[in-house]
Amino acid sequence: MSEQEKHNDFKSLCAGYVLGALTDDEQKQFKQMLEDATEEERQIYEDMKAAKDELALATEPVSPSADVERRIFESIESTDQYEDGQSDANIIPMWVYKAAAAVLLIGFLGLSYYTSNLSGTIEQQEAQITQLKSELEQQDELLSVLAAKEVRLVKMGGLEPSPEGYGKIVWDPEKRQAILQLANLPAPPEGKDYQLWLIKGNQNPISAGVFNFEQPSSDLFFKVEQLNESPSPQENTFAVTLEPEGGVPQPTGDMFLVGKQS
Repeated sequence: MSEQEKHNDFKSLCAGYVLGALTDDEQKQFKQMLEDATEEERQIYEDMKAAKDELALATEPVSPSADVERRIFESIESTDQYEDGQSDANIIPMWVYKAAAAVLLIGFLGLSYYTSNLSGTIEQQEAQITQLKSELEQQDELLSVLAAKEVRLVKMGGLEPSPEGYGKIVWDPEKRQAILQLANLPAPPEGKDYQLWLIKGNQNPISAGVFNFEQPSSDLFFKVEQLNESPSPQENTFAVTLEPEGGVPQPTGDMFLVGKQS
């Protein structure tokens, strides 16, 4: 008997063993085969056991049709006599085991596919929940700034690198809190960040934080964490430049947005 034939017999008897349908001799034969089984065959055995257990819990009992039941019993009753003269009427033909093996393996694959899809759905829902939480936090932060006694709005227009871009700063100078809105800006390339600057009068620019996103911006909101500055009594200019990742002490890259508040 070839190795492939032995492997096929293992799968066939494995289904009967899992279903409790083997004779005593076949059980002994399979147990010996299981002791000598390859890693792949042992995995088939575990998969069939899992499929049987899961299918038992996941489906309602279904009776075979009268035609299928008749043909199975006719096949069993028509088997030849053993050489020693004993009837094999109680022996289930090998093709039945092979069919059972196929059913179990198909059931296992179906359950695996369902489990994989379910896992993907859960991950997608968790990502959506995380996104909603982030959006709610941004709304709370924006409402907190808007509720301030004195709020200043600075609009920033797009420059040559992205003329369609624009931005807004909603600034609470008393609490030194601000919200930055960006729109129509390309996503920064790898190794780069956008950096927000506050320029008070004729002073050197003051960094107000770095910002990054993976898709072209469309009404993105960021909380400005580093704006710990009081406004200038003369004028305040905000600008956005493209800088090395993590930001720099003073602007070095192209300016994408700029706006002035007097």
